[in-house]
This record gives sequence, structure tokens and C-alpha cells, in this order.
Amino acid sequence: MIDKKSISTILFDLGGVLIQLHGGPFKPTWRANATTGNEVWSLWKRSDAVRLFESGSIDSDEFVQRFIAEAGLQVEHDEFIAHFMKWPARLFPGVEEMLQELSQSYRLAALSNSNALHWPMVMQDMRLQQYIPDCFASHQIQAMKPDRKAFDTVLHQMDVRPEEVLFLDDLQVSIDIARELGMQAVKVTGTTGGVETVRSLKLIQQ
Repeated sequence: MIDKKSISTILFDLGGVLIQLHGGPFKPTWRANATTGNEVWSLWKRSDAVRLFESGSIDSDEFVQRFIAEAGLQVEHDEFIAHFMKWPARLFPGVEEMLQELSQSYRLAALSNSNALHWPMVMQDMRLQQYIPDCFASHQIQAMKPDRKAFDTVLHQMDVRPEEVLFLDDLQVSIDIARELGMQAVKVTGTTGGVETVRSLKLIQQ
């Protein structure tokens, strides 16, 4: 249960919460041995190249070169980039209306594991910056969820107490860390993103 009366700020993850993802970060068929969807995610989550890129330590060209070698992909640089840029597909239906309504009562923020390729697209092309004043990307703050440093950076820069923050994410490990730090946190499940979760918490009109 959450304590709605104490919430001043809603902190959103982006992918899977506000943004609908299309497939995975790379095609399973690019590997010599067939790779399942679960294996794609496993490779992605444990990748050193991804961690360096999404913490702002290497640029996009070095990331692509490193990741292709690391994952054993049979693909050219430009084809990888073209697919990778289509991964964040669109906002979930109802996100813009939800954010507009929430902004009347709450301070809105976002904390996302992102990178220099995706961030301009989701902020400008998808217009999230228009609705969310405080946006924190891992490659800019040089810390990725679920590292505590990422959450501490947000709390410090926003000058907000953890118990005043409602955090919405689709990964349990990030939810667990947020709760350990004193935030109120709810896991987003299903295929409709965070809109249904926010409705279920009765933070907006049905």
C-alpha cells in the first residue's frame, strides 16, 4: 500500500512504463547460434559495453563496436544502429493525458537507464521533456539503476525526501532498491505500461 497523502513527487522509469518498446535491442538472428528473447535480455543486462555506454563512459561508435564483438553478432555497424534506434517505439496510449493530469497535483520526474542515441529521441521527438520537468538519464548522471547512486543523485538534485517519492518501474530489482532507500515504489506489470498502474492507485480519474 502507498500513502498518497505523503506523495509530492512521482518518479517514472521510461521503457516499459511510459514508452512502449519494440522487440529487443538487437536481432536474435544476428548471432551464429539462434538466440531466444530471454537470451537477448540476458546478454544485454550483463554486457560491459552496455554498462559503459549507458553510464556515459564511451561514445556510441565504441559501444557498437564493443557490443558486436562481445555478443558475437554478425551485423554491420549501421544496420545495428538502425535497429537499435527503433527499439523505443512510441509512448503507451494515454501517457500524455496521464502526465498532464498528474502535473496538476504532483511534481513529475523520470529516471531512466538510457544513452546518447535514445535520449534526444525520447525527450524531444516523443515530447516527454514537455511533460516531465526533471529528467535524469543514466549516461548523464553517470549512474545506472539499480545502483543506489542513481537514486541518491535524483533525491539530492530534486531536494526531495525519499518518503515523498512514488517510484514506478517495471523491474523488481529497481523497486527493491527504491524501497530500501525509503521511497514508495510500485512495480508496473502487464502490456499497457504505467497508465493502468496509475489508474489502479487512483492517482488520476478512471
